[in-house]
Amino acid sequence: MPRQPTQMQNFPSVSDIIGALQNILAHSQVIIPDLETQYPISNTNYSAFKLDYQNISAIITERQQQLDAASHEISRFETVIDGINHIHQQLIAKKDKITQSMNLHKRLVSALWRLPAEVLSQIFVHCLPIGYHLLPVSRAAPMLLTRICRRWREVAVDMPNLWHRLSVGKDWQRAAFCYEAWLKRSRGHPLSLELQYHKNDWTELRSLLQPYINQVSSLSLDFYHDGFQPEFTISDFLTLKELTISLYFSNSEARIVQSISQPPCTLRSLTVTGLFFNMEYASTFNPTSGWARLTNIQIDLDEPSSFLQLLRLCPSLSSLTTTIVFGAIETLEPFTHTQLQSLQIVFDDLNDDDDDTGHFNPFNTLSLPNLRALETRGIYPWPHEEFNAFLTRSKCPLESLTFGFEMSITDEQRAEYVALIPSLKEVLVVT
Repeated sequence: MPRQPTQMQNFPSVSDIIGALQNILAHSQVIIPDLETQYPISNTNYSAFKLDYQNISAIITERQQQLDAASHEISRFETVIDGINHIHQQLIAKKDKITQSMNLHKRLVSALWRLPAEVLSQIFVHCLPIGYHLLPVSRAAPMLLTRICRRWREVAVDMPNLWHRLSVGKDWQRAAFCYEAWLKRSRGHPLSLELQYHKNDWTELRSLLQPYINQVSSLSLDFYHDGFQPEFTISDFLTLKELTISLYFSNSEARIVQSISQPPCTLRSLTVTGLFFNMEYASTFNPTSGWARLTNIQIDLDEPSSFLQLLRLCPSLSSLTTTIVFGAIETLEPFTHTQLQSLQIVFDDLNDDDDDTGHFNPFNTLSLPNLRALETRGIYPWPHEEFNAFLTRSKCPLESLTFGFEMSITDEQRAEYVALIPSLKEVLVVT
């Protein structure tokens, strides 16, 4: 006999089931049986009654049957409830999928979704935190931008300028894959790195950075305790333009000076904090080395003579910010630096010496014919006559002159400076 085709079963819809349940519940009621007997439950003085044990046994049997029936009904009802809960979970999943689909199609017609990749890229750039290096954490840009949707991820990953700043901390090995992926996304573009050095870090760090070392244009090094390693040299970074070195509880001054003795010829800016630099260590530096090409330096010097030594070592210097430890006056030869345009100089008496005589005066022998901005602090008493001679000798196009509030500069003295230098636009006393 030919096989009969299987008939499709027509299951009721969820709406039909809900409607039927609502109708049943509206007309349903649990009937509580009358359980009263001739034996009062509240009176436990059974001696007052003539007990019919056979009758009582029949009552107990009936109650057991009623209990079994009620338990069976509860079990069946719980099974029904489980089924209803299962349908409820399916309905929740259905709702979520509908919502997801609706939001997807809303995005298709939204202005943000239709933005060209070029515009979205500009928005992403403005999402980056300003002013410091970035960590590969998912809660902040640019990593956060890769977790919103597929299109945002594609745009963000394809933007090397989102991945050009990176801070490599002490525990970077725990997320080495994230750091390597970050560096790969820079795709040959210049990198700005912050490296936090602790003991015995450099060998492993070098293995991470080696494929990208010629991309590094800006480098910030934080040395903690004995984190400096002898095998580390700045000359490894052949395209470096900016270098910042910070020492925290480290006694590695001589080794650090040695590591920067031959900076790459591309280096233009150097900042050193956490130590007073001894220029005696630099006496062996090659005068034609990368130091001769530096244009911006921020550094603290351990004695007054180091000031002029630094200027001689860096003939291309255009900006210098320095703190100099007070020392005994020295006889220095006249010196002219033709490129320096901005000078911020602070004198620090670490010995709290109250003697105002014999302190170094940088304006006695120095000439700065290209100086445009000067800020000075901590010179007591202020050498007004020597400073006037410095301005006359330098014939500089000075535009801004700033004194620390602790220096006793009179209105008459300020008026003399303005009269002497026609280009001078402001004379300030600041805190």
